[in-house]
Amino acid sequence: MRQNLSADIPQNLQEADERLTRYGRWAMERDRRHRCGSAEGRYRSFQDDEDRAPKEVLQHIDEALACQRALAKVPELERAVLVILYVPRRQPIEAQLRLAQIPARLCRERHLQGLRMFDNLLRKFLTP
Repeated sequence: MRQNLSADIPQNLQEADERLTRYGRWAMERDRRHRCGSAEGRYRSFQDDEDRAPKEVLQHIDEALACQRALAKVPELERAVLVILYVPRRQPIEAQLRLAQIPARLCRERHLQGLRMFDNLLRKFLTP
């Protein structure tokens, strides 16, 4: 049976949780490497590709940068847990926590503490 590795998020931290989730998706979205479909690597698409739809905007760049700055200011122990939980990777969360030697109980504690710190720092970065 799989354990719940994330903490129960209180109502006042729901917005920070949603922003951090969007930031994690945004961070992974921009990291994809696009490759050409031809063998030579010189393929050019047709100029009349009206059927292509633009990608949806996951997060505005200003909000994403504020999230990145706030996450960078969170202390290392809590930041490691937040990155493992919110930034998707190929390796499962359980395996990442095992490699970092973080037990489930400690993961939940650091998740909640880190989310509080992230929320406070994010408010500081988003206020004009």
